[in-house]
Amino acid sequence: MTGVGRDPGVPGDRPGVLASFQEPVFRTTWLGAVLFGLAVSMERLAIGWFVLDETGSVLLAALSFAVRTVPNLVIGPIAGAVSDRWSRAGVLAAAALVRMVAATLMALVVVAGVAVVPLLIALAAVSGSTNAFQTTALQPLQADIVGRERLGNAVSLTSLGQRSIGVAGALSGGVLIGWLGPAPALLVATAPLALAALLFARAHGATARPRGGARFAAEVLEGLRLIVTTPVVRLLLGMMIVVEIFGFSYMGLLPAVADLVLDVGPEGLGVLTAGASAGSMVGMVFLVGAADRLRRGLLLVGVFAFFGALLLVLGNSTLFWLSLLAAGGIGAAAAMVDTLEWIMLQEAVPPPLRGRAVGGWHFAIGWGWIGPITLGALADATTVSIALTLGGTVLLLSAGSVWLAAASIRDR
Repeated sequence: MTGVGRDPGVPGDRPGVLASFQEPVFRTTWLGAVLFGLAVSMERLAIGWFVLDETGSVLLAALSFAVRTVPNLVIGPIAGAVSDRWSRAGVLAAAALVRMVAATLMALVVVAGVAVVPLLIALAAVSGSTNAFQTTALQPLQADIVGRERLGNAVSLTSLGQRSIGVAGALSGGVLIGWLGPAPALLVATAPLALAALLFARAHGATARPRGGARFAAEVLEGLRLIVTTPVVRLLLGMMIVVEIFGFSYMGLLPAVADLVLDVGPEGLGVLTAGASAGSMVGMVFLVGAADRLRRGLLLVGVFAFFGALLLVLGNSTLFWLSLLAAGGIGAAAAMVDTLEWIMLQEAVPPPLRGRAVGGWHFAIGWGWIGPITLGALADATTVSIALTLGGTVLLLSAGSVWLAAASIRDR
């Protein structure tokens, strides 16, 4: 499929930073993606705080985040092949419904109070597995709709919407948890998921794609070969593994920063999480206008270094305002890393392989479970500061290594 909206072969068609919104199908899928992001932010906040409050263990709280990425090791390549084979809008609707059911079951488990933490961690893994299908379908779907020329703009706009709504999700989730507890917050998160499923189903007919002729297993294997044999893809995914383990793990440690370091309670955690979301908005506003104009590889290396430096600040701050600023900067860096990777991976492969390229990204973030478990255990054994300092140092060293030795990324 060459595109539902714009002709991807038409060069120089960039009438403005909101150009992708000219396509009605893009507007529908964008709104569905934003609602999906709202639910994700509320669910993650509720589970992370509840597990820490229930057990007092930074490791278990971090584990509740880590288990969301483990399924990607297996599901990522499969989800990518599903995206390249079937209707991407239909895949998105199914992912929203599965996540809605998982959030409902989480709320029931909290209310029932039976084997709560093990069951919540298991359900978090189920909920997290929907991310692979959501991302591998959503990112190539945007290229289908707006064409290659506006791919950077479309991906950045969608990411901006998802990150922006994360502020509302974090703040409202923190207030709900502090006022009524985590179960009501989880139930509230099911409403935007239901609306997202309806919107994606509405876009299904306009973005339907014919089923391919190759066998499904062969398509999955083709996606795995793509990871191994394409140098740029291989390097991009290697960078993603590093930042997922040592950078994005900060999310699993943030409840401990709020509780053990800053002593600000769930409301303070909500503000810190909202600060990270607000920072991600700033990063996405920048990319909306610049993603199709800058050297993305050079920018990616710079963002890596910025991410690492701010982790050092967050890990060594005892001032709430400074920690909040650091969280905002980290949110901007995290959002830009993800978005730049999605764009660059899709540009590195032929259009029929875009879903599998993003599936490779999910395979890479599937290794992310190592970070929250390792850094969470280190935080339990020493301090949260030492764990975050280690993560920031590794990212700074990685950025320097890519700058010196990987011209294929740096010069793109």
